[in-house]
Amino acid sequence: MRQIGELPQDHDPKVLEDHLLSLGVKSRFDKRPEGWAVWIIDEDQVAQGRDELRAYLEHPDDPRFRESAKAAREIRRKEAELEKRFRRHDREAADIWGPPTFWRRPATTILTALVITVFVLQRLPTTRLVVLEWLSFFSLMGADPEFRAHHGLTDVLNGQVWRLVTPILLHFSLLHVLFNLWWASVLGTRIEIRRGTGRFLALVLISAVLSNLTEYFYMDQILKDYYVFGGLSGVVYALFGYVWMKGESDPEASLSMDSRTVVLMLAWLVLCFTGLLGPVANGAHLGGLAVGMVLGLSRF
Repeated sequence: MRQIGELPQDHDPKVLEDHLLSLGVKSRFDKRPEGWAVWIIDEDQVAQGRDELRAYLEHPDDPRFRESAKAAREIRRKEAELEKRFRRHDREAADIWGPPTFWRRPATTILTALVITVFVLQRLPTTRLVVLEWLSFFSLMGADPEFRAHHGLTDVLNGQVWRLVTPILLHFSLLHVLFNLWWASVLGTRIEIRRGTGRFLALVLISAVLSNLTEYFYMDQILKDYYVFGGLSGVVYALFGYVWMKGESDPEASLSMDSRTVVLMLAWLVLCFTGLLGPVANGAHLGGLAVGMVLGLSRF
């Protein structure tokens, strides 16, 4: 940076600053008792800056100087947008390389802890049946399928409304729980940090209820078969759908989904329907995805 001269008090420094900026020359003006000291930021542009300063001093009313204001405003707007994007990407990098603290994503952390705790209790012989009895959609696991079909919504309608949510805490293999926790942590952290804990919790609860109900009616109306189901995957697909659609409809929300991830998640959804992966809560997947996409397209 170099000082190229001074501007008298009767000359407007903003006019010259805008004019220089429109030419791609960045400058700085320092107030002095007799006027303003004019500095050019880039050493390679000192000569050009000095020539423009001389021209402005000789002909301050030349229209070309004031006509530069519009171009300067547009340049500043674009620079502000680039700075905003840089700061957003900087925050994203910090989230990747330095995991957010508990207070930035409390709900995601607590949900993860609950799932792990329930999974451990499911593996213990003394607590396994108790956990299934109280957290599954159906209250009696030992009943025959026809009884469960009749009994399906009775407990919920009689006040045991937690059963609409708690199946998301149940997992039946290590791979099952690890897969769901990974995606819930990645997507949940992004949503909670950018959209707030309250909105994230609401998304989890809404998608849990609707995906579990979708799974029940899928069994009842399509499969005509009934089984114990559980897992976070319905919620995971809701989080995925929310981030995917929010990135398409509201870029300012700072949520987006890589196209390769979209293909992977949708391919996994289809693969689960083939039966090659064993019993899968396909209804919950579809229900969760639909909920997430609808909310992602809304103002939620």
